[in-house]
Amino acid sequence: MAFPQDWLNNRYPYTDFHEANLDFLLETYQTIINEINQILTWVNQHEIDYNDAIRRLTAVENEIDTFEAQITQAFNDLAAEQERKFEEQTAKLDASIAAFRREMQAAMAQFEADIANLKRSVEMEIVQLKNEINRAIINLNNQLAANNEYIYEYVENRLDEFIDSFPELINLPVYNPVRGSITGLQTAINDLYEVACTNGLTAFQYDSLGLTSKEYDDYNLTALEFDTKGYILLGYPDENWYMISPFSGQYVKVKDVVMDLAHFHMDGLTAAEYDALDLEAEEYDDKNITAFDFDWFGKDILTA
Repeated sequence: MAFPQDWLNNRYPYTDFHEANLDFLLETYQTIINEINQILTWVNQHEIDYNDAIRRLTAVENEIDTFEAQITQAFNDLAAEQERKFEEQTAKLDASIAAFRREMQAAMAQFEADIANLKRSVEMEIVQLKNEINRAIINLNNQLAANNEYIYEYVENRLDEFIDSFPELINLPVYNPVRGSITGLQTAINDLYEVACTNGLTAFQYDSLGLTSKEYDDYNLTALEFDTKGYILLGYPDENWYMISPFSGQYVKVKDVVMDLAHFHMDGLTAAEYDALDLEAEEYDDKNITAFDFDWFGKDILTA
């Protein structure tokens, strides 16, 4: 490709350009034109290669599409086969499980039957064993009774022989610690019992109490208690247990005087005074009063 000289002369008259500049422009345009021509030549030369590459690329794409279709079909066929095999294996497994379950049920039924038979057998053996034990116990008791009877009879005979061969015990001489001398055994026993009855009542003391039968019965005393502690339990007036009350001037028990003195010094409430306060249970609990404080200082605490 080249620019005609006459076109340049007509386009740019010589009179408008300097000759050197015109030559430079012409060389430059000619260089550009040469490069463009080279590019066009390269494109023309490689267009065939490009079209051939496009054809081969298209062929490769077609082969890839065909291969993908084949692979997809193969996978589909494989999936169907695997699914068929899976269903077949699942059916076999279900059948095996069902058969195993039937075998287990049969085995459990047999096991339960065996357990029931064993239980009945053990229960029968236990009953037989209990009967044998009861019979053995009865025989043992009979033997013990017979032996006991023999032993009692033997001991009784030996005791009779001992008593027959021993002197009269009532007159057996012993040292009497109460009298400090030798007395008969019965005398020593009587003396010791009298010492134990120092808190007992004489007939005169009992009569002086003037108790009726019912009053005496209400004390519910045993014979031993009457003999050894009747003096105290029946409340016989004694300076060791009784005193004159400073409140009543009467001869009363010491414990009653102590109680009267305690009540005298207590500043507690009577039942009527407490009821008059009309306290609720919660109000009373909130005061946190001990039993001692209530008895001795209840009036001051609850009425303050």
